[in-house]
Amino acid sequence: PDQPQQQAFEAFAGELENWPSNSTLAEIFRSEGYLVTEGKYSVSLDDFSHFVFRELGSELGSGTITAESDSTEDLIAFSHRVSRTLANAGIKHRFEIYSEADDLIAYIDHDWPKDW
Repeated sequence: PDQPQQQAFEAFAGELENWPSNSTLAEIFRSEGYLVTEGKYSVSLDDFSHFVFRELGSELGSGTITAESDSTEDLIAFSHRVSRTLANAGIKHRFEIYSEADDLIAYIDHDWPKDW
């Protein structure tokens, strides 16, 4: 019988200090070889199951970043890749990945002031 695939229960939080426009953000990632889908208010990185910059250029205020994966290791590795791309573009940012127990398991940043 087929075994159900085990789902990772990590939570992802991410911030950019200054949010570029949709088109600028999409071009940053395209120039680094990512597969990108640009929506009206979002930029999706299609090289990964779910990594999306949302609410860009909307009246909702600052954008948000959502990311999910069945593999915590894959999410951490892809987040490092995204971080390098943002850092190369001079964009200050931070990503936090938490376990199901709400323990911080990865903190990735570029020039982000630490709160602790």
